Formats: sequence, C-alpha cells, structure tokens
Amino acid sequence: MEGRTRLVEQRLQHGIDVPTLAARLDRADILLLREFYISGKPYPDDTDSHVLRLLAERVRRSRGPLSRLSYGAVRHRLENLVALGLLGRIAHTNPAVYYPLEWAVEPVRKIMALCAADFVGVWKRQPGGWE
Repeated sequence: MEGRTRLVEQRLQHGIDVPTLAARLDRADILLLREFYISGKPYPDDTDSHVLRLLAERVRRSRGPLSRLSYGAVRHRLENLVALGLLGRIAHTNPAVYYPLEWAVEPVRKIMALCAADFVGVWKRQPGGWE
C-alpha cells in the first residue's frame, strides 16, 4: 500500500490532473474528505484525524447522503481514499485510524472546490435536500 501512496504522491507533486482525480470520486467521497481536510480551525491545525467507529457514527447521525451509509460502507470508502493516496491509515490499529496527508491538503481542497458547485445543485433537487 505504501508504494501506491508514494506513486500517487509523486504524481500530485508533478502536476497530476486534479479534475481527472475528482472525476473518480462521488458526493459521499467528497463529504468524507471534508471531515479530514476542513475542520474550521486556523492553520496549521486545519485538518483532523479520525477513528473509524466514531467517524462512522457521527456521519450516520448527520443529515444528507452520508446518513444512509452503513459502517462497512464508510470503511470501504475510506479504504478506497487511502488507495487513491488522499488519506493515510495507521497500520495495525483496531479500530482503524485515518488521517489527512500533509502533501495532499492543497490537491484535495482543489478537488472539493471543483465539485462543490455541482453537488450544491444536486442536493437542492433531491427529495429531502436543502429546500
């Protein structure tokens, strides 16, 4: 897994196409990334690590698309984000601990900015959306 993360890190550092990476993610993935990369705290404490069980419980109690995900679905999505190199995971921990990667902060925030306008329009049109 570390080799794949290094490969993604090298691609990001050498100008990977952020829109291409954003196209591989859906709304739930972006919302999970927001949990890690946007905490509302001032720099340098503007990212958060999360324990899987606590994160899954919190997002399932929230309103929106993440509330419909099971614990296993949240875990699976987080593992996919680790495989893409957008999150890190502390090995051999139970429950699993996921953390944001320092070098990925800017690319992830660009991905979230690219997807934000599209998702706002989708949420407003869905039953139970903001309207």
